[in-house]
Amino acid sequence: MDSDSSSMDEEFLQEALVEQLTENEKRALHKYSLESLHHSEFITLVLEFKDIMKMDFIHDFTSLVRLDLNNNLIEKIWGLDHLTNLTWLNLSCNRIKNIEGLESLKKLELLNLAYNQISLLNNMDTLENLSHFFISKNLIRRTDTLLYLRRFKSLFKLSIAGNPLTEKDDRSLYVAAFFPNVTLLDNILIGQKMRDEAIIKYQIELKKFRPEELQAQNQIETETYYQQRASQILADFDKPDIQRRIEIKKLEDPELKKIKINKGSDEISQLCESLLNMEFELVGNLDCNIKLLESSISEIVFTSKDSASHNDLLETINETENQVTRVNDSKAALIKELQDKEEQRNRVRISDIHRYVDYLRKQLKDLD
Repeated sequence: MDSDSSSMDEEFLQEALVEQLTENEKRALHKYSLESLHHSEFITLVLEFKDIMKMDFIHDFTSLVRLDLNNNLIEKIWGLDHLTNLTWLNLSCNRIKNIEGLESLKKLELLNLAYNQISLLNNMDTLENLSHFFISKNLIRRTDTLLYLRRFKSLFKLSIAGNPLTEKDDRSLYVAAFFPNVTLLDNILIGQKMRDEAIIKYQIELKKFRPEELQAQNQIETETYYQQRASQILADFDKPDIQRRIEIKKLEDPELKKIKINKGSDEISQLCESLLNMEFELVGNLDCNIKLLESSISEIVFTSKDSASHNDLLETINETENQVTRVNDSKAALIKELQDKEEQRNRVRISDIHRYVDYLRKQLKDLD
């Protein structure tokens, strides 16, 4: 196959699709008429050992639930934006170096990236339903890189064997300590005995994550409170607004209609002001939560440092300082990530408010 051409020309793709059909499905193709194959009708697609280099052909398979492209020559993950029904994705045994292009796969439950060239775990934040993740035989060197996966609360099975980080004997205890929902690690069953041993071994390190998780819970509670307030504000506005529009439609006097429309416009302006004020208040409270998190992490670092005896501290001062430096670096990165995410959410919420207000104004204008 010409490496300069598309990784899979249409004729080759159609022939590969026919191979997956049952005999009855093949007969239904009107004597194997390849043109009658509709990509959007496929639920499962298995294209392994096809020397595929690019994924540019995949975007039309919008109904796919399962996609298997293992043992090919793929270097970049892309073209999956429209595959929003996908729950099973196998890209093992390729040449992938970076995890990317998965943002739309919110239903994904299984992701197999084993036997690639990946060294960093990132760009998977939207995979909230991920339960099976295979990243064995890659280039992950640092054990703490795995901590990115703590955000996946449904993660049940994890495969990491064959990475440089697994040269350490304690990887099972590390996962058992930091991933309370993972039950299978490289086909090793993590039982309660192993879990208890791991918690004891990593009890100091585990304390550093409690503020982060507490902040996440505080953020959820804060946003829930303001969502309820916003819902009440909108409910209080909607009922009289509907009644006002009904009355305006019935009016025949232009001057009276204009007065009612102007009053409606003023009410919409007040609604916009109330929602924006509440948004600014929400942002302020979330900023306070982030500052509390930063303070809590700092307190843990220095409490851990000060709790050691004088002799122990002299013997381990270099190790302690290195640990404090690592924690401070992690703290700064965490705070920056939280602030960036909140800034993005804030922009989206404000944009939603203005779009809704514009919609209300248009409705009112149409009555004039």
